Amino acid sequence: MRADRRRGYGLDPARERAGGPYGEDADLVETSVRAMLANQQPSGAFIASPDFPQYHYCWLRDASFVAHALDRIGELGASARYHDWVVTALEGIAPAMEAAMREHRAGRELEPAEMPPARFSLAGLAVADNWPNFQMDGYGIWLWSLQQHLHASGTEHVAERALPSVERTARYLATFALSPCFDVWEEDGQSVHTSTLACAYGGLMAAASLLDRADMADRAEEVQAVVLERGRRAGRFEKSSANREVDASSIWLSVPFALVDAFHPALVETAAEIAGRLEFEGGIRRYPGDTYFGGGAWPLLSASLGWHYASLGDIASARVHHEWIAGHFDVEGRLGEQYGGEHRDPVMYREWVSSWGHPAKELLWSHAMFVILSGALASAAPERSFDRSTDRSTDSGEPNDLQAEPNERSS
Repeated sequence: MRADRRRGYGLDPARERAGGPYGEDADLVETSVRAMLANQQPSGAFIASPDFPQYHYCWLRDASFVAHALDRIGELGASARYHDWVVTALEGIAPAMEAAMREHRAGRELEPAEMPPARFSLAGLAVADNWPNFQMDGYGIWLWSLQQHLHASGTEHVAERALPSVERTARYLATFALSPCFDVWEEDGQSVHTSTLACAYGGLMAAASLLDRADMADRAEEVQAVVLERGRRAGRFEKSSANREVDASSIWLSVPFALVDAFHPALVETAAEIAGRLEFEGGIRRYPGDTYFGGGAWPLLSASLGWHYASLGDIASARVHHEWIAGHFDVEGRLGEQYGGEHRDPVMYREWVSSWGHPAKELLWSHAMFVILSGALASAAPERSFDRSTDRSTDSGEPNDLQAEPNERSS
């Protein structure tokens, strides 16, 4: 089926990108790269989905992963244009960011609607509507993505024009890193969410390096301590401060944000529960109670778990998730947000369809994570095997170039 879908794309399967040869996956990788590049706006923003009107915005979260995927594939210019767009967008909300920090220092509790947004119009303007928009994860992911971009570009120095926005964003992230906000799924604005803390940690560590600010690393350690304490208490990492369930986005604690090592016992248990409880028709769902468009399986989460397996050296498991994603490209080369919700919960699927239309058939974030996972597999040593009796790779070689290595502060 995959071979049949590849025919007609007009792509060269032998093409090599900067990250190395992708072998039989080269055409699908190229499809994803083209989708991301084609949907970058003249402003530099990445539209979340071109075919789903509700997603005609640029989220810092989605787009920063897109920029990172393009950096991995050698499209540094497109990534640079995005980061320039972010700087401009953040300049526009600088007064709101400063006001929020000032009110926090004064001890006033702000309402979510008063907080700076994580979702912007494609022109880089703040959006005023009733959609939850106070999310800290995007700010952390952007700082992390910017550092990754600079490293890929051969420099560690922030451009002079960008420096005020980077410094302000770092201060804002440090101020509100442990505050309740809406999660990555834009739900439950009253809790502190594990995957948000992972993103905050990654962003603060990036800021510590980019700005040479030890206080940012100290704040990152505080975030890490909160996460580790919760993990020790429960034996695995829970969805949030108020929800004991598992959430697939918690896998980011290891890859890519390196708050914990991939072999940390609580992370190993979390990954096992994600695989065991959230698998649906071969893919990975968001969390057990998910009903959004029926709560189907998301390619970006399947790729995240696959990336985790690749970082462990469990290449066979990583390939299972890679193949599931590859099998969901449609005949036009599109890769959607989720699949199977109409089978899992037909009632809720129909309810969402009646309100919003059919789910996104083209999601840039899905393409981004597929490219990242493809690169992780392409760079993995072919002789690696995985011994599940020890949960460790039998290969003692160096990690591949797409494997996130825990920094020296990780436990």
